[in-house]
Amino acid sequence: MISKRLLSRIVLPAILFLFTETVLAQKVITGKITDSRDHSAIAGASIQPKGGTGGTTTGNDGSFRLSVPETIKTLVISFVGYGSQEFDISNKTTLDVEMTPTAALNLNEVVVVGYGTARKKDVTGAVTSVKAKDFNQGIVTAPDQLLQNKVPGLEITNNSGQPGATTTIKVRGNNSIRAANNPLYVVDGVPLDGRSARPSVSVPSFNTTPDINPLLYINPNDIAQIDILKDASSAAIYGSRGANGVIVITTKSGSSGVSKLDVGTSFGFATGYMKKFEVLDASEFRNAIKKYGVNASLDGGASVDAMDAITQGSLSQNYSLAFSGGNENGKFRASFLGSDQKGFLKNSGIKKYLGSIAGGYKFLDQRLSIDFHLMGGHVGEDIPNVSNNPGSQGNLISAALSWNPTMPFYNSTGGFVFPTNGSGNPLSLLKGVTDEARTNTVLGNISAAVKILNNLEYKFLFAINNSTGERNTNIYGWLQGYTGISGVGWGGKSFASLSSQTFTHTLNYRANLTENLSLDAIGGFEYWKSNFSNSTYSASGFNTNLDQTNTVDIPYTSMLRNGNTQNPPATNVNPTSELQSFFARAIFNFKDKYYLTGTIRRDGSSKFGANNKYGNFPSVAGRWVVTNEDFMKSSSLFSNIALRGSWGITGNQEFPEGASQEQFSFTAYNTASQINVANPDLKWEETSSWNFGLDFALMQGRFFGSFDVYNKNTTDILFQSTAIQPAPSSIYFVNIPGHLINKGIEFALGAALVNNREFGWDLSFNIAHNTNNLESFFAPGTETPLQILTGQINGQGVSGTLAQIITNDKPVNEYWLKPFSGFDAAGNQIVGGQEQFAGDPNPHLLYGISTTLRYQKFTLTINGGGAGGFLIYNNTATNITNVAGIVSGRNIDRAAYNSNEKTASGVAVSNRFLEEGDYFKLRNATINYSVGSLGKYMKGFNIFVSGTNLFVLTKFTGFDPEVNIDKSSNGYPSRSIEFIPYPTPRTISFGLNFSL
Repeated sequence: MISKRLLSRIVLPAILFLFTETVLAQKVITGKITDSRDHSAIAGASIQPKGGTGGTTTGNDGSFRLSVPETIKTLVISFVGYGSQEFDISNKTTLDVEMTPTAALNLNEVVVVGYGTARKKDVTGAVTSVKAKDFNQGIVTAPDQLLQNKVPGLEITNNSGQPGATTTIKVRGNNSIRAANNPLYVVDGVPLDGRSARPSVSVPSFNTTPDINPLLYINPNDIAQIDILKDASSAAIYGSRGANGVIVITTKSGSSGVSKLDVGTSFGFATGYMKKFEVLDASEFRNAIKKYGVNASLDGGASVDAMDAITQGSLSQNYSLAFSGGNENGKFRASFLGSDQKGFLKNSGIKKYLGSIAGGYKFLDQRLSIDFHLMGGHVGEDIPNVSNNPGSQGNLISAALSWNPTMPFYNSTGGFVFPTNGSGNPLSLLKGVTDEARTNTVLGNISAAVKILNNLEYKFLFAINNSTGERNTNIYGWLQGYTGISGVGWGGKSFASLSSQTFTHTLNYRANLTENLSLDAIGGFEYWKSNFSNSTYSASGFNTNLDQTNTVDIPYTSMLRNGNTQNPPATNVNPTSELQSFFARAIFNFKDKYYLTGTIRRDGSSKFGANNKYGNFPSVAGRWVVTNEDFMKSSSLFSNIALRGSWGITGNQEFPEGASQEQFSFTAYNTASQINVANPDLKWEETSSWNFGLDFALMQGRFFGSFDVYNKNTTDILFQSTAIQPAPSSIYFVNIPGHLINKGIEFALGAALVNNREFGWDLSFNIAHNTNNLESFFAPGTETPLQILTGQINGQGVSGTLAQIITNDKPVNEYWLKPFSGFDAAGNQIVGGQEQFAGDPNPHLLYGISTTLRYQKFTLTINGGGAGGFLIYNNTATNITNVAGIVSGRNIDRAAYNSNEKTASGVAVSNRFLEEGDYFKLRNATINYSVGSLGKYMKGFNIFVSGTNLFVLTKFTGFDPEVNIDKSSNGYPSRSIEFIPYPTPRTISFGLNFSL
């Protein structure tokens, strides 16, 4: 009896307790899910215990955390486009998985939109998202180069081949006749000013050099994805800054799991010109002397190649580190990049030292989130003497192109030979001109988000962007033949400062209103302000370095007070630009079939006139997912069909600060003159646009793409005029009630052609067509068409000529040139006496193609693209290498040599020098070999070799048809004018990366 009671009261409960503990014992599994191709995070992947209940999904960084019973031995991981895979977790608490895609389309990808995120399948506007795995490869100096030819309707033009040079970026064509056509950049939720603090400087004889890219302080390796907001539905939430499109850059953040160190290094060098400007070699030059009957003494007896003498193939180096880790309550990532990129031209290059740290931490049972991003960069430039608008004596490139190939660079005593024909000695310019700039930039933000309710969250963000720049320019007096330089020298120190601050408050509400209807709404207030200043101190008339045989290693900028002529300081302080805004957006989702988005923003800007301080910018958009209808459930062909439509209004306030106010300039003590007349009615440019789109996918996402058609109408066009006498000599800004119309179509197609364990082949293609036209572009109160001339043509005999026109019923920057009719019997040009419309400099067609081939551990990635339907004006051929130059011993180009032109023909600006700009460029090709793990600690070891700008197919005779030298006039931009630019090199790089 006692035994039975003992068994029932003690033994049986003990057995039951042990059994329960065994069954219910839990363990925590953490890990990260990534793409096997490029190790990018997979967000939204499903993690399920096989044979059990519950589960979870991965976060935006691909990480997960899941508690499972000890009895569970297998996890099932699945994701759209990657299929389903099982993984053994016996005796494991961490699981890092690389998944191989079974299809290239992923509708659950996170897309970053204004002040929030959305799933790709929920987006109603025209938004293109490019992930890190799809970026351009090879030598990349700035983030915008990652996107070239990747996005339909996005035009990114390298203005020249100079490292770090600025780019021309346009989203769906010209949205303004003013120079500010670049899109708004938003980095980690912070809108940027868009300018750089690298000081500008204008020097005697050579004038200004190209601007620097304002995004150089952002490490391309830190970028997780870039989203391009192209239509009004997606960009209207940025109001008066959204008309030119919005580019949203999201950097990488920390991830849960064990700490990880990512290491990468690469080396590269230029192998030569991607494309040469063809001038005569020594043998051909001697034949030309005979052909044109010029003085035989022009044959200097040597054989030199000036274009080769000014270039180099020095080794460029890049070193990068990234350290990351964390858990579900806190994540961090820190990175560093050291880069020394040698320029293709000697004594030019760019050095960058960039660092960043980002983190996210959760408190109060994860109801409070603190996130921060901080990046800082030091950018040092050695700037070559390649200016936008040099005087009649040209610059380094013109000196090399026009150098007599039979003339030695040095005389018998070892000194430089200085020709008297005005061409300059290119090697002397390399030594006699130094131009160094240093720019330091910090961009930081911190935000706090509080979950007031489970579906209601308040967030506050504060950000600061501060940049300072210093530039030291020295042109030594021993250089001969340069007005204002020779015998006196010139030195200048320039400083610039750019700062902006952002305060953003948002309230986000997400809820299921009914079983079938959900709402995602956000409202907020934002305040943004920016300040910019630039100053230059210069002197000339030095008593050192005036003789090339007697120089001292002390630059003029180290002893400016030693200059006999102290030039008045040039200081420019822009008025503070302020913007305060209220905005709201609501997204309704009914049964994952019908989506409706409404957006409104109200901007108040200090740039606007007193009578137009505030503007409203609404938009509405809808999406119908056809494949979620019952009648499409049985379709095995289409995995996604969705129709989109949107309408909205965006604005452009990117005109000069203080444009609506009276402004004065001090020219001497107690002496000020008015330079700008106030206009209290000045307002923003307004763009009304509509967009209709189709998204599709076939065969379970194996083939996918999109098609869009759009129309944009910009009104209240900003116009700069000259004040009418007897008013002071000044300018004023007004809004013109004309219309700038952009119409276009875009098409993108992608395919996972082959995808198995041994071999894979992905292919993508995009193409876009755009036209723009000015309508009702009349002088205020009249029907007389306005005519604005721009597009400066420079060089001996033609300086001051303007070759482009902005006028009614024509595209922006239509060529305005005298007609060329050939040569007369004497070999002289026949040029008409009156300018006429001559063609469009704006590309009508943009296209790109990318392909990735994978075989076992080898991967080949190729990216290319081009533009078509536009003309380039070859200013270099007009007056640098024309036939007339050979009379004075200057070299000429082969096209001129092979023509019927004679030396007495002279120099003239005409449509003779218009050339087809159509081109296809192989931007980069990369071969990667994935070694995998090496030993116990080294993982993901990869080695690669990459080529950049490998070739270009074009009829254009200049260096590169992808060119846009700044030849603006009075603030009105030029387009597609080529003039002695920094040439584009072909480069090869190789490197490796791995993780610890």
